[in-house]
Amino acid sequence: MYERKKAPLGSPPPFGAKAETRAPGQIKVGDYVFLGGAYRRVTDMRSDGASRRTLIFADHFPLRVGALTVTYRPPARP
Repeated sequence: MYERKKAPLGSPPPFGAKAETRAPGQIKVGDYVFLGGAYRRVTDMRSDGASRRTLIFADHFPLRVGALTVTYRPPARP
């Protein structure tokens, strides 16, 4: 039988944002990450070497990223 995948609980991703899997070096300030039941905006980041980043959020503890991560990037404004 087919099994229906459930969407994560919490708020929807930002309007117009598409999910993409990105390497730590491709993540930008302003991207969103689903963390702790909600989509959190990256407000700052720090480098932890060549292939790691520490993502900093306004309303959550920092997240250390060292592998591919699903992020949501809002569309660019004209």
